[in-house]
Amino acid sequence: MLDRTVITDTKFDFDTVVDRTRSNSIKWGAPCASLTPGQAAANPLPMWIADMDFKSPPAVIAALHEAVSHGVYGYPIGATKGYLDAVTAWQRDRFGWDASNEWVVPIASVIAALKTIVQAFSRPGDSVLIQPPVYVHFHNDVHINGRHVVTAPLRFDGSRYRFDARQFESAIRDDTKIFILCNPHNPTGNVWSEEELRTMGEICLRHGILVIADEIHCDFVFAKGCKHTPFASLDPRLAHNSITCTSASKTFNLAGLQCGNMFIPDKAKRAEIVRVLDRNYNTRVNLLGMVATEAAFTNGGPWVDAMVDYVAANQRHFARCINGLGGGVKAIEMDSLYLAWMDCRELGMTPAELEDFMLVKGRVWLDKGPKFGPEGHGFMRANLGCSRKMVDQAIESMTAALARG
Repeated sequence: MLDRTVITDTKFDFDTVVDRTRSNSIKWGAPCASLTPGQAAANPLPMWIADMDFKSPPAVIAALHEAVSHGVYGYPIGATKGYLDAVTAWQRDRFGWDASNEWVVPIASVIAALKTIVQAFSRPGDSVLIQPPVYVHFHNDVHINGRHVVTAPLRFDGSRYRFDARQFESAIRDDTKIFILCNPHNPTGNVWSEEELRTMGEICLRHGILVIADEIHCDFVFAKGCKHTPFASLDPRLAHNSITCTSASKTFNLAGLQCGNMFIPDKAKRAEIVRVLDRNYNTRVNLLGMVATEAAFTNGGPWVDAMVDYVAANQRHFARCINGLGGGVKAIEMDSLYLAWMDCRELGMTPAELEDFMLVKGRVWLDKGPKFGPEGHGFMRANLGCSRKMVDQAIESMTAALARG
């Protein structure tokens, strides 16, 4: 029996289902193009890409209306003081990190930032360290730029993923120039402790390795006793050996507006990044993206608090229902993210069989585990950044499929 109780905030509505099928959404518009005819015919519920189905906060929508009503959308000067103040104030007020406006270099997205940093601080043939299972672009953006991936996989004990410092350091090669840190970790939901972050940082310092801290999911920490720690906030030495990448896109559902930020405390590294940006140019931020980001970080706090509570309730509800089935699928306990990570290995299916089973019989379109590396074989990722009604629809479909086998 599904628990239909939802968290209701009198100021914000997360229960209404927004029809996105005609909004040029990759999440909702891509199935027919990327699935087999049989999979598409099942009309699976899209719960894959990390793109929430909530409307952005009222303050953001109002700011965009005002900007659009101006009617002229020419070249922007760049980041205004108001924009920079909003970006750094969010880090200070939420996480206690007193970052300087001077450190902020706006960029179109965190993905664009990853590519730019890899180009700036490594050469073709060098290696980049990652911790799989991890976000697909950590793999792809390294390879597409002619670099090699070296891995220090997180250790999975059947319930949780763990950082192994010895394994981490032993994975480093002479040509390893960069470590890409996912903080919090996607897809496992790990929220790294200060001790773990310091250990990673000190190892990288000893080996002359630059840390890219992808902290785009920083606002989605909900587990009791856990908190997000910005990597660069720990120590000036670590700050100057790192570049932190953030964006309002995940938290406020603004991915289509192309606006992210890099925090680069080291002046020389900042100058090199600006030089690479000038060379590429196409990584410039979007005018309306800056408007939305400033409004979000200035006035979006109460909305975020309510939204994260709603998502956390979705996580608990989904895990309770799926784990209660005893059908060979286990939702891993998550400390963060609006994404669920499911261990489906007991079903005994190959990755292709598992994907087809979920799409056709389960009628849910999830992210397949191998997308996050070989360590993701037998796993699936589900997007719970949506209404409880949609979460329940997914649970019901999966329950029926698992019962049929």
